[in-house]
Amino acid sequence: MNDKIRQALASATNDNREPTRRRFPRRMKDVCVADINGTTYPVHDWSQCGVLFNADGRIFESGQDCAVVMKFKLTDVVTEIPVSATVVRTGKKQVALEFVNMPKKIEKAFAKVIEDAMAAEEADVEHLA
Repeated sequence: MNDKIRQALASATNDNREPTRRRFPRRMKDVCVADINGTTYPVHDWSQCGVLFNADGRIFESGQDCAVVMKFKLTDVVTEIPVSATVVRTGKKQVALEFVNMPKKIEKAFAKVIEDAMAAEEADVEHLA
């Protein structure tokens, strides 16, 4: 009996990670907003493939194409990244967009934002030590 339990435990995987279908991790700590048609929306979280922002979902329709300017406060400057997106989900208070047709230039701009945020976090940790 104990051997069967040991075998079952040995073959089980338990990495305590939830399965995800996301290509990139969500980023929640960055200071950023999404500008759509001249209206600025606070961002809840974002990744290199999409954004979730706070807005009245009745203004948007699933499948709607949007031109979005993501604005990020970096260490020494505010950077603007224009992207094309499609509405994938709307709710009462939030809207989710998926970025589409992203050229390498935009991917590199997002990578720079992430690098700057990580460097700032490291500097904060070193400052506290």
